[in-house]
Amino acid sequence: MNENNKLTKEELQAKKEYDKKLKKKLRMQKKELAKESRLYTFRNWIKEIKRVVWPRSSKSWKWFGITIAFLVVMALFCFLVSLAFTSLWNVVGIKV
Repeated sequence: MNENNKLTKEELQAKKEYDKKLKKKLRMQKKELAKESRLYTFRNWIKEIKRVVWPRSSKSWKWFGITIAFLVVMALFCFLVSLAFTSLWNVVGIKV
């Protein structure tokens, strides 16, 4: 026989309420754990940021200049390759 068939209506009702309260309690515990983990993650992130050794301003500007120079050189290279192929196609007679 099934366990629920043996219980009276009052016992069955009490069991359902108990199960409901237990589930609610478990959900609340999960939410609290999630909040704690988010809080600790944020705190750890802040600690990690404080440990970072940031470069000096002069070094940052130097690398910024190198990056811009590289971009200019690459843009010029792409332009020249495009110009060369366009000239080649015009000489061969390919029209786009």
